[in-house]
Amino acid sequence: MDTPALPSRERPGRGPARPSEATAGWAGNGPLWALLIVLQAWPGGRYGLALALAAMGGLHVALVGLLKAVFARARPFECCEDVRALESRLDCHSVPSGHTLHALAFSLVLTAQDPHWGWLLWPLSLAIGLSRVVLGLHYPSDVLAAALLGLMGGSLCLLVLRQLGG
Repeated sequence: MDTPALPSRERPGRGPARPSEATAGWAGNGPLWALLIVLQAWPGGRYGLALALAAMGGLHVALVGLLKAVFARARPFECCEDVRALESRLDCHSVPSGHTLHALAFSLVLTAQDPHWGWLLWPLSLAIGLSRVVLGLHYPSDVLAAALLGLMGGSLCLLVLRQLGG
């Protein structure tokens, strides 16, 4: 059985989440990826890359929604007594972790196009994936599945970009 690797237990004197956990959780939300898309188009004018990232992000949102509906897996805090959610959830189901999927896909595409992004995006992706488990919102297998899907989606996006000459 897939159990939470790092259960989020009640700790006296603690708020809902530590700043590092909350920051990593927020970083996986859409505004960060939207900002990265805008940065690709402006001021350098890499519109093809920006469009590919936007399309990839939209397809991933649809894929995550479909898979969550198909698997309808309860989140760890909903079925494990010793786990408490340290952040509010964005939707009902656990698998896959959309935050992790987007983080890995965007990291792969952006660092393949410009390796300078790697120093920021790869550690951030790791922090986002780990935070989903620490926050009690996902099982480790949710994050692993999302990481694999994100890398596959990012690879597909790179293939399309190369075919289009971008």
